[in-house]
Amino acid sequence: MKTLPATTPQAAKLCLSPVAVWQMLLARLLEQHYGLTLNDTPFSDETVIQEHIDAGISLADAVNFLVEKYGLVRIDRRGFNWQEQSPYLRAVDILRARQATGLLKRNRISAAR
Repeated sequence: MKTLPATTPQAAKLCLSPVAVWQMLLARLLEQHYGLTLNDTPFSDETVIQEHIDAGISLADAVNFLVEKYGLVRIDRRGFNWQEQSPYLRAVDILRARQATGLLKRNRISAAR
């Protein structure tokens, strides 16, 4: 009889805590869109993340609060156009971060079409 490990890499990834998921997404979003690291923000403390989760604050709202409070400017926008560009995160930014971090599988998107 062959013995298998209790957890596979796929199963371990599916069992991430909400705090770990937030940390992964925050690290990606802050670096890509604002040039910040997690340590540059209050979110370097896991208890701060847990408090936001417990309060029902969405990830986008948490980041957008930092944007507003500190006047953050997005660095991922190219050039300027006649329309004012919003510094705030949108749902599509979080969706792309989920995909980039492996928290959203590509085949799930294809199946939804």
